[in-house]
Amino acid sequence: MSYKVDLTDLDRSSGEPVTQQLVQRFMAAIDSGELAAGDQLPTTRALAAQAGINHLTAARVYRHLAEAGYVTSRVGAGTFVRALPPGAAVDGDDWQSLLLPENRPSLPAEAMLDSFRTPGQPEIVSLATGWPDPELYPFAELRRITREVFDDLGPDALSYLPAEGSIELREQIAARGRASGFAREAEEIIVTSGARQAIDVAVRAIVRPGDPVAVESPTFAGLLSSLQDAGARLLPVPVDDDGLRVEVLERHLARHEIKLCVLQSSSHNPTGRDLSEPRRRRLLDLARERSFFVLDDGVYATVRFGEPERPRLRAQAPSHVVYVDSLSKTIGGGLRVGWVAAQGPVLQRILALKFNNDVHSSSLAQHVAARYLATRDHDRLLAKTLPVYQERRDAMLAAVREHLGAEAHAPVPVGGHHVWVSLRRPVSDRALYAEALRQGVTFTPGSAILPDPSVGSGLRLSFSLLPPDRIREGVERLARALDSVRARGAATGWAAPS
Repeated sequence: MSYKVDLTDLDRSSGEPVTQQLVQRFMAAIDSGELAAGDQLPTTRALAAQAGINHLTAARVYRHLAEAGYVTSRVGAGTFVRALPPGAAVDGDDWQSLLLPENRPSLPAEAMLDSFRTPGQPEIVSLATGWPDPELYPFAELRRITREVFDDLGPDALSYLPAEGSIELREQIAARGRASGFAREAEEIIVTSGARQAIDVAVRAIVRPGDPVAVESPTFAGLLSSLQDAGARLLPVPVDDDGLRVEVLERHLARHEIKLCVLQSSSHNPTGRDLSEPRRRRLLDLARERSFFVLDDGVYATVRFGEPERPRLRAQAPSHVVYVDSLSKTIGGGLRVGWVAAQGPVLQRILALKFNNDVHSSSLAQHVAARYLATRDHDRLLAKTLPVYQERRDAMLAAVREHLGAEAHAPVPVGGHHVWVSLRRPVSDRALYAEALRQGVTFTPGSAILPDPSVGSGLRLSFSLLPPDRIREGVERLARALDSVRARGAATGWAAPS
C-alpha cells in the first residue's frame, strides 16, 4: 500500500476545498512518477485518518480521481494507479489492454482451448478431445450431396433462410423426433449453429442474473459457460451410475425457487451413463409440480454401446423440457448443424435470440444436412462407427485399470465419447495438467466441468479421436505425470486441496 504522498499539511484556511486539494496532490504525484503505475493507494479509511477527513470525503477523492482517469478500483482488492496517465500515447496494440475488462486466465479456459489445439500436434496424445474421428466422417456422401445441392438450387443454395431454419431440414429432424420422442412437428424445431448455440440461446431465454439453476456435477463445460455468462446461481447436483441424483435436487427445491434444471439424460458427458427410469419419472413429476424448465442436452444420445437409444425426456413432458441436439458427434462437428426442440412462449423467445445472434445458421450446411438425413446414410453411419468407438472405450477402460489401478474409479460408459475418472486421493489440477503436458498428454481437468471444483479430484479422458494403441500410450503418460506430481508433493510436504 502506498503512503508516498504527504497529506499532513493541507491548508484548511484557504478557499480551496480539502477534497480538491487532495485530488490535485494525487494527480501531481502520479504525473511526476512519485506514484507509479500499479501502486496501491491507501484504503478510504486509512486516507481519512492520514488526512484528517471523514470517510465519505476520502471516498469522494478517489471517485474524482477515477473519473479523471488517474486510478482504477477493483472490488475486494483496492484502488490502484492506472497503468498509464490520461492522454499518454500507447504504441502498437497495447492500448487495447486499457479498454478491455480485466482477464484472469484460468486452468479450465486453458484446458478447453488446448482441446482444440493439440489434436493436430503429433507429439501430444490428446485425451481431452471428444470429437468424432475424421477418418469416419461420411465424406464421400456429403461431397456428392453438396454437388447435388448446387446443381439443383444454383445460387439459392447460398441465399438467406428463415431464422428457424429450412423447412426441409426441420421436417427431417422432426421425423427423428417422432421416433425418439423429442418432437412431433417441424414447428417445434429451431435450427442452430451446433448444440453449443442451442444451449446458449435456451439458457438466455430462461435465466436472468441471480436465478437459481440446478446443474449436474460434473457436466459439459459449455453448459457451465452458458449458465455462468447468464449470471445463474449454480446449484450442483451430483451424478452417479444412475445419473442425476434427484433426491439432492429435491433438497435444493425445498430451499430455492429453481427456474431451470440442466442435465444430459442419455450418454452423459463425461460419465457416459443414463438417467435411470425411476429418476426420470421423479424429475418430470417435480418439474410439473414446481413449474420449472428442464434443459436436456442430447448430443450423445445416439452414440450407444450395445444399448438401444432411450426415449428423450421431452416425450413425457413436452411443455417443461427444452431439448437440444446436433449432428456434431456423428457426422462431424464442422458441419455446425444443431437444433432446439420446445413449445410455447419459450420457443418464441429462443427464436428471437437466435435471430438477434446470427439471423440464421449456414444455408449450405442446412441444405446438405436435410438431404443427408433424407437417405438412410445416417443409420448406416451409426452402424459402422459405433463398434469403433466401443472398441476405443474398452481400450480406455483397460488402460485406466492397468496404469491407474486402485488410484482411480471409472464407471463404464453406455454411450458417448468419454470416461470420467475420479481420483481416490485429491491432487492439484494445475500441477497435474502442467506435468501431463510435459509428458506429452492432455486431459480435461475436473475444474473445467464441475460447478464446484472444490468437491473432489477428477478428470475426463476422451477416447473417440484415437486408436487403441494411442489411448494406451496416453494413459501411461498420464499415470507417469500423476506419479511425478505425487512424488513432488511427498518430497516437499505439499498436500493437494480437497
